Amino acid sequence: MDPEEFRKRGKQMIDYVADYLENIRDRRPYPEVEPGYIKELLPDHAPNKPDKWDDVFSDIERVIMPGVTHWHSPQFHAYFSTGNSYPAIVADILSDAIGCIGFSWASSPACTELEMVVMDWLGKMLDLPQDFLFCSGGKGGG
Repeated sequence: MDPEEFRKRGKQMIDYVADYLENIRDRRPYPEVEPGYIKELLPDHAPNKPDKWDDVFSDIERVIMPGVTHWHSPQFHAYFSTGNSYPAIVADILSDAIGCIGFSWASSPACTELEMVVMDWLGKMLDLPQDFLFCSGGKGGG
């Protein structure tokens, strides 16, 4: 996929996601599939040539969605809701593009330092003692 195709298909996927979330209440919250259902819908071997994007895209509804538990559905009341939102989805796009592996400061200073600041914000909102915060200069944070 070249950059132009990526732009086109990315916009298509954003439209799909927006439509999905806007109309999620029309979907059955919990799937009615049996274990192994995907095996019946896909070939038993990898293709020799890449599938066309339109075929892959149509498989979202044909193959994937029948087996999805729609956690965002207002009719889904089990377990707990997910913390997803439009801003979080957009942020995930950037995060996926950067491919940040933030396991240490040296691996990604921006990732590590942003985490430190945001965790301090959370700690302050929770009124945690200073010792729990990065900004305290102690061993807290994270």
